[in-house]
Amino acid sequence: MSTSGSIKSEQPDDTQNTFSDVDIERGANPVVAPKRTKKFIILIASVAALGGLIFGFDIAGAGATFVMDGFQYHFNWKCAHDDIGCVGASQGTMDRDKGLINGLFGIGAAIGALLNSRLAEQFGRRITLGLSALVFIFGASIQAWAPVMEVMWAGRIFSGMGIGMLSMCSPVYIGECAPEHIRGALGTLWQLAITIGIVLASAMNIGLAKLDYGWRISYGGNILFAVILILCLAFMPESPRWLAAHGTEEQVKESLSKMRFEDEIDSEVEKLQHEVEEERKLGQAPWSEVFSNKNLMRRRVILGFVLFAFQQLCGINAVMFYAPDILNTFFTESQAIMGTLVLNTINCLSTFITVATVDRFGRTKLLTLGGMLMFPCLVACGILSVVEQTQGVGYAVLVFAAIYIIGFAFSWGPVLWIVIPEMFPYRTRGKAVGICVMSNWIFTTLVGAVFPVASTASLGACFFFFAGAIFVAVGVVYFFQVETAEKTSEEIDQAYENHTPALKRKDW
Repeated sequence: MSTSGSIKSEQPDDTQNTFSDVDIERGANPVVAPKRTKKFIILIASVAALGGLIFGFDIAGAGATFVMDGFQYHFNWKCAHDDIGCVGASQGTMDRDKGLINGLFGIGAAIGALLNSRLAEQFGRRITLGLSALVFIFGASIQAWAPVMEVMWAGRIFSGMGIGMLSMCSPVYIGECAPEHIRGALGTLWQLAITIGIVLASAMNIGLAKLDYGWRISYGGNILFAVILILCLAFMPESPRWLAAHGTEEQVKESLSKMRFEDEIDSEVEKLQHEVEEERKLGQAPWSEVFSNKNLMRRRVILGFVLFAFQQLCGINAVMFYAPDILNTFFTESQAIMGTLVLNTINCLSTFITVATVDRFGRTKLLTLGGMLMFPCLVACGILSVVEQTQGVGYAVLVFAAIYIIGFAFSWGPVLWIVIPEMFPYRTRGKAVGICVMSNWIFTTLVGAVFPVASTASLGACFFFFAGAIFVAVGVVYFFQVETAEKTSEEIDQAYENHTPALKRKDW
């Protein structure tokens, strides 16, 4: 950074000179250096986000198998025409199986998220991402092979562990590698990848539904993406933030050389070393500190835990996972799968709204606006679910579900995966994010396990519950969540220290 007393009119090397200290003392306005982004950082974030693609493929793939003949015949839910003496499964048995397929996946994911908070801190983000992908491959292989339902349940636990590990580590890795000015946009890649995986699986389900073995690909097809992730990680750098705490200065510079321009590296190294040195003076953060009042950590962890809980209590995974089942109430099997593809495509495209707006308008505004859009749509779906179930009502449900998904896709879907890692200082980030992500999977499990039975009893009541949850969630964000966009870790700490809930937000 230049300290000359004048500004040059030409900067062919794409850098911007600044005023000297003397000029600033005289009242001159310093020139802000242009915000530049190396293309390789986008590739790094995209590779890390492959974990989201794996998860999205599972959501759409596993959920659609419930209406596939091959799956129903294999697990004796439905009898083939030539299967003499078969009576098929009762609705209660099918609801139990659906709930466990979804619920056990969530239990495994909660375990994986909490386990990975320690592994990622000890072995680094990059190695842990590879280990997470291997755990998923093991579980997905069991699912695709499963001869009986009990084996399928075991596979769901291990594949869930892999996804939970990825969901904890990927957003943290992206956030620690990304420059502050595009940290939000790159953070959306995790959720964007989820939506792409959902669309891909939904499109494949149209053809797979016609094959007796199609359900096996729905459960195991995403092994391919896990293998690609492992191969790509061989060329990816470690998080410079992790290296600053566990490696050498040369390793930090080598990592940053792939992510930053040459004139930015020294200042970035200095900043990282300063943060690490301050943390080392305090020693390694114990679990007790994560739940202490120091630096308002207890409040932040509770807030992150609650926000991730509401992300699931608003019903998105129930709607996305069971969309074929819900639409099958109004339409034929093939129409339900096609309608699900339409919803999933809308989900994917709407996520691009976040990419364009999250750093410009901030996190809290998007969460509030998205929730305000979701609430009336859920109420409308609840009302439509208790009237006569005609095909016309089905189309109305499809429209309101699409608007609800748009609201979620640009707000509560991607934004929380950005804001949760940003909420915590590096010293406690691994443990705190692990707890918050565990919350996400706990409530994913609860909603996924209960929804089949609850929707059979009253689909309308489920929608009304989801509407109430997002109504409360918007209030929590508006009153308690600080804005973290384009702030350093120290600035975020200060924002939490100074924040006071009020009817009119000062930062708006």
